[in-house]
Amino acid sequence: MNLLFSIFRYFPHGGLQRDMLRIAEEAVSRGHKVTVCTMEWRSPEPPPRGVEVEILQARGFSNHARARNFADDVRGYAAGKAFDLVFGFNRMPGLDFYFAADNCFARTAARHPAMVLALLPRYRTFLAFERAVMSPEAKTRILYLTAVQKQHFIEEYGTPDGRFALLPPGIPPDRKRPPDAAAVRERKRAELGIAPDDILLLEVGSGFRTKGVDRMLRALAALPKPVAAKTKLFVAGHETSSAFAVLAKRLKLVGKVVFGGGRNDVGELLLAADLLVHPARNEATGTVLVEALAAGTPVLCTANCGFAGYVEESGGAVLPEPFDGSKFLHLLEEILTSPGRLENMRNAAVAYGETADFYRRAAVAVDLLEEAVDGGID
Repeated sequence: MNLLFSIFRYFPHGGLQRDMLRIAEEAVSRGHKVTVCTMEWRSPEPPPRGVEVEILQARGFSNHARARNFADDVRGYAAGKAFDLVFGFNRMPGLDFYFAADNCFARTAARHPAMVLALLPRYRTFLAFERAVMSPEAKTRILYLTAVQKQHFIEEYGTPDGRFALLPPGIPPDRKRPPDAAAVRERKRAELGIAPDDILLLEVGSGFRTKGVDRMLRALAALPKPVAAKTKLFVAGHETSSAFAVLAKRLKLVGKVVFGGGRNDVGELLLAADLLVHPARNEATGTVLVEALAAGTPVLCTANCGFAGYVEESGGAVLPEPFDGSKFLHLLEEILTSPGRLENMRNAAVAYGETADFYRRAAVAVDLLEEAVDGGID
């Protein structure tokens, strides 16, 4: 197959970007050709062998204008090439397949007054993009990740059920808990300056407000002094705003919180951590949740995370929606102070991670692409 993948931007630590690259690598390993069209490829490493990257220069002064022009450019680029199908990792017109990493935009936008939606070009653009993918008249196949996503798209657009295909979780096999997990944990904690009896909380993800980093900072600052004295937070992920460092300083958390930036050692950080915290405001899936469980690290997350069901099955803690800061603080405090609670959660996570299959997303995605091309795309 000759495949065109489209994604607005590539950077190495984004969940969507990692999924795109793993699917591309899987396709190339089967002998297919993959070209990735993007406005930006920001990585210190070259693309994997067999994956070609075509930079379509961003045009426009706003995000929605650049997205609209990029969609036009992708269609123009594809028209001049013999691609078997176009696989989009962001919603836009003209896709044969769409990887549904994000929640339903129409559902999220409905929280705003109708007049605001009608007047703001950003909303009009992205609602039109979503409609082009999800409307009953469209032909795009949707590779979705959670049952809630599918339900919301069908409710909003009446998308035919037969156009959806469920993908399993997909994380690198090296996230699975290794035989020397205890040694890695000890070494990494020493590297981070974490004492054996300290509690290390870990939060991972780009876009700190969406991931609820501010919620976590406020909860950490409000913990009772005895537990707060031995609790530290490591935040791994890319964030352009300095507001969160300012907030940490205002909450007198200097020395208690480390903003580690984008990382290549997330697997080791998960083994070093005592608890992964993920109080996200909006999270279609939450790949890091299953990465943590594969490593045997217990998880505390909000119920709006698409993969919260895995957390519940693993014996982790899920905070119901709507979010309540005092309830989040109470649950966190209970986990950290109740005798044996954190250890029991860790043991349950280790047992769950040993048997769960979190690794087949890329393979299943390429299976579906091959079936569509072999059968003729409808």
